Amino acid sequence: MRRLASDSLIYGLGSVANQALAILLLPLYTRFLTHADYGSLALISAAGAVLGLAAALGVNSGLTRIFFLYESGEERASMVFTALVFAVGASVATGVVLSLLTPDLRPLVFSGADGDTVVRLAIWIYCIAAVNAVALGTLQVHGMPRPYVLCSAAGLLVSMLCSIYLVAFAHHGVVGVLQGQLAGITVQLGLATSFSLPRMRPVLHLRALREMLAFSIPILPTSLFAWGLGLADRWSLKEFASLTEVGLYALGYRFGAVLDTLFVAPFTLAWYPYFYSISHQPDHRDICARVLEYYTFLGGCLVLALDLFGGDVIRLIATPAFYSAKQVIFWIGLGSLFRGMTFLTGTGMNVVRKNQYSVPVYGAGLALNLALLFVLVPRFGMMGAAFAVVLTYAAINAGFWVVSQRVYPIPFRPRKIAVLIAVLLGLHGLGGVAGEVDGLVALPLKVGCLGLFPLILFAARFFDARDVTRVREIVRRITPA
Repeated sequence: MRRLASDSLIYGLGSVANQALAILLLPLYTRFLTHADYGSLALISAAGAVLGLAAALGVNSGLTRIFFLYESGEERASMVFTALVFAVGASVATGVVLSLLTPDLRPLVFSGADGDTVVRLAIWIYCIAAVNAVALGTLQVHGMPRPYVLCSAAGLLVSMLCSIYLVAFAHHGVVGVLQGQLAGITVQLGLATSFSLPRMRPVLHLRALREMLAFSIPILPTSLFAWGLGLADRWSLKEFASLTEVGLYALGYRFGAVLDTLFVAPFTLAWYPYFYSISHQPDHRDICARVLEYYTFLGGCLVLALDLFGGDVIRLIATPAFYSAKQVIFWIGLGSLFRGMTFLTGTGMNVVRKNQYSVPVYGAGLALNLALLFVLVPRFGMMGAAFAVVLTYAAINAGFWVVSQRVYPIPFRPRKIAVLIAVLLGLHGLGGVAGEVDGLVALPLKVGCLGLFPLILFAARFFDARDVTRVREIVRRITPA
């Protein structure tokens, strides 16, 4: 578990840098873009996320799983070369077809004067992202978190600098944002490919490609359902409220989804290579169960911190018109926590390569989400959308848990997770009271509220006794006599 923690920390440090750079762009967006422009960007981002997954048929996820089934260095080298060649061909073909369909796609995401340009830029950004995922995936499976982080940070820095110039000085609006993103993803792909090339052998490994696609294609419907989930909340706000509400929700969502950037994504990048590499060990199932508990604890700490201090950050970087976005931060963060848990609760399906079972679970989740949005958004606006996100991902996580246990049982301890979520909800309520206090008094109240989280869990015996003993030994060693 030490390697898992180390790799997660490196990926996490890179994500911290990336998130810091991204947050620096928020004052730019909130001052030079309208609420409607920001809402349109949110719709484009939600739609593009699934395009990035589906353009190359998700071959990067197949690479992550199948890579560890081969032990020969030459076979592994030809496998990653084959995955990259396939990703380039499939993504270019997808980009050409969608570009031809731009007039039909434009009304779905953007209604401004530059609609065709916006849609075409978005298409190619996410098609390049699909190729980039394979190049970065090569670094991931070879256990190279530092180059991975360098590529990601460099791409985001280029994107940020280009966006600042194009939006603030050239006044290109949404087009400028996307042009900056295109420059960033291109730089990222160039760097990732240069790091990956020494680990490639220019020979097509068709058998490995079939195995990769056999793993990835069955979960493409899951990607489509995930896309539906990512777009449904914003679409329902657009239909039942307004683009202004979409813009406010999108800003609050960005803060709640910081959990994804700082914690879920780094952990996931480290988790799959780590778990597949230890799956031959007799205690690997118990390790998975313990990792779920500590993942939920650390993620819960971040959710609570975002809830307590996210509103203060919004007041620092945004205009008063955006302050109400704070209301959704906790609920989006909690939804992100539940979504991230599926990478652990669904581990059994991936081990036995029965990941197609995720399709009906996500399909049912999308149906539930649409029903909740239809009921809650007209009445509660963006808060209704946030509640729908939490309830949907909680249900999907439970579904993954049940299905995965049937095909590959892992000794998860659901009572502990339920206690943690209950404590988190209680402290959210307490934090809301602290947030009503004005001035410097609010800061120690919020810090105290955050500190209560591990204390209450310790009192409830959430932590494994073996780990508590190890922590006490470490503290005893480093504490002066």
